[in-house]
Parts: sequence; C-alpha cells; structure tokens
Amino acid sequence: MENNYLDRIRREFLVQKKTAFRFGSIEDGGYYISPNNCLEADILFSGGISSNMEFEYDMFRFNKKLQIIMVDPTVSRSKLLVKAILRFFLFKREKLRYFINTLIFILMLRSGRAWHVKKWLSCKTGILDSIKEKIVDFESQKILLKLDIEGSEYDLLDEILTHIHLFNCMVFEFHDLDNKHTALYDFLKKCSVHFDIIHLEVNPSGGFSKNDEPKVIELSLERRF
Repeated sequence: MENNYLDRIRREFLVQKKTAFRFGSIEDGGYYISPNNCLEADILFSGGISSNMEFEYDMFRFNKKLQIIMVDPTVSRSKLLVKAILRFFLFKREKLRYFINTLIFILMLRSGRAWHVKKWLSCKTGILDSIKEKIVDFESQKILLKLDIEGSEYDLLDEILTHIHLFNCMVFEFHDLDNKHTALYDFLKKCSVHFDIIHLEVNPSGGFSKNDEPKVIELSLERRF
C-alpha cells in the first residue's frame, strides 16, 4: 500500500456524488458537501480556522438554524483585526481577503449562534467536550464535523469512531500521509460501514512523498442512508 495508498482509498471508498457543492474557498479551505446534508445539520463543529472562515460563513448563510463552534487557540477578534490592518500598511498579499475574513468572524460571533473556543484539540481536549462548553443538550442533534488541524486530526479519530452516530457529515484535511496513510486507511475502513467518501482531492501545498504520493488530502464523508 505504501506506493499507491491514494489509489487504494479511491478504489475502495470513493463514491462521487454529482449533487455535492463546494462550500468555502476555491482553493485551500473549501469542501464538497451535498446541500441536503448541510440543511439537515444542527451543529457545525469546526476544528481549525486560522484566518479563513469562508467555509464556516457559507454554512452559516446556507443553513439559518445551524449552530457553529469554531475551535482554534491561535486566533481572536483583536488578533485578526490587528493583523488585517498591518497587512494593509505592510503591503502584504490578499490583504482585502484577510480583512473580509476578519469581519466575517466578528459578524458570526455577534449572531448568537456561533462561538469561538480557544483550545488546542487533542486526546485530552476532544470534540464533544468542546461542544459541551457551548451546547449542553447536543446528543440528539446532527453534527457536521470539519477538522483542519495540521496533523492533530489523528488524535481525535478514536473519539470520532466511538461517537460516530452523532455525525451526519465529516470533512477533513489529512496531513502527513507519507507516514500515516495506514492510520487513515484503518479509519476510513471503519467509517465505511456507515459513510461514503463523496469527494477526495489532493492539496498540493502539502508536498509529495519520494514515491510521488501526496502528503495532504481533503476528504468529504457523508452518512449512507
């Protein structure tokens, strides 16, 4: 599997859906999901946002009842605003986009149905504990899970599998596949009982292994009904 792990994942698990729509950025930070799954979700748990909230904002506008929990210890309203202003004065690239994302973040937090949790996600600080901080009675609700946490996603796979019944859709950016493709395959094999991979694409910014296999891929999984 070491020389063709991407082909094996595609062959065994990929079930492409023509109804899937891309929410979020055109490049890094966007994911394909079927609109019906977006509308059926009650909670979006978003691990890792950095300076790009376009996926979260698309979901926020598309599903008017959706509650959104964004977990990222590296950002805050003040930090994003200061960085956005500095980008203008330092003539950095994409300064307007950065400023718009800052305004999006502030707008969502003021809406009353979006929250920011400043914590590192890990085995000790998991998904459900982070949700409980903002939404106590969540176990009867459908959760749309997004994880883009630069390699720490592997620490949360056991928790996801244990509580797989809570999720109706999951999108990931998986990193370090040159070393961890076996862990990813095992996770997808267990998920395949209830979920299909409906979209898979390579993120070239993550680089490639010596065998020309991608180190970073983006996946969308939807529950099979």
